[in-house]
Amino acid sequence: MRIVLMVSLIVVSIAVGSVRAAETGPASPQTQHVTLKWLGTAGWKIQFAQTKILIDPFLTRKQAIAVEEWKTDEEAVLNVINGADYIFAGHSHADHIADIPFIAKRFGAKVTGSRTTTNLCLSAGVDKAQLTTISGGEKLDFRDFSVQVIESQHGVLNRGGQKRQPRSAEITNPLSGPILGKHFVGGGSYLYYFTFGKLRLLSQSTGNFIEENLHGLEPDVAILAENSNYDWTEAIKILRPKTVIVHHYDDWHAPLSSGMTAAVRRRAQRLERDVKFVDRNIRVIIPEFLQTITLE
Repeated sequence: MRIVLMVSLIVVSIAVGSVRAAETGPASPQTQHVTLKWLGTAGWKIQFAQTKILIDPFLTRKQAIAVEEWKTDEEAVLNVINGADYIFAGHSHADHIADIPFIAKRFGAKVTGSRTTTNLCLSAGVDKAQLTTISGGEKLDFRDFSVQVIESQHGVLNRGGQKRQPRSAEITNPLSGPILGKHFVGGGSYLYYFTFGKLRLLSQSTGNFIEENLHGLEPDVAILAENSNYDWTEAIKILRPKTVIVHHYDDWHAPLSSGMTAAVRRRAQRLERDVKFVDRNIRVIIPEFLQTITLE
């Protein structure tokens, strides 16, 4: 069944710490803007200068069945994505990377991610020359921007009143057969700290932090994943962002056209309260699907 996606696009312009109406007309070289579009879950499209960047783009929005071959909904992807130069993967679960091989092959995008991510891309036929495998600590310089790769961790399990970090499985070599749902294991988890001109942006799609790795970052904008399994207070105190954008609070297996319920939105509002508890001056944005946000 073909689903036609109809979404009203909302544009928010942020001049690091303030919000105003978006200006019309092209930006001069001295006033390059960073434009973000939320793709749902932890997915983002970033435009800076002539460069198109994707983070965890997942538009198929369906469950990956363990014993079934994964099939990307190509129409759903192409309804939203019309090009990509670079793709960054926070970790290797299906709702973060399952659509990456199709996008990388379609547009020739360079993919950065864990060895699990790059091995799954190789398994799907992505050219090895397009892939960069990371392990944390790398500084990657590109034409229009740079990225610092920060080792992170995924969720925290709470069993019997005790919290522990689950060990993450990995895909250590390309597969000899098709990619099945069971192959989308966590792999390594990473934050990405982007520098676009003078703007510093932290993307957290992994669902957690390693606290000591946050010191000294102080991003202008932090894109944070809603998660109730760990203490936000200390992380916000360390990061001190001027603006927080909440993501990964939606029902990732539901189509974008279904919108969001009030119950789902309350997940994001919970993180907003945590941020405001630390510092009421931090601006918090809870985006809608395919909302465009312009950072100056």
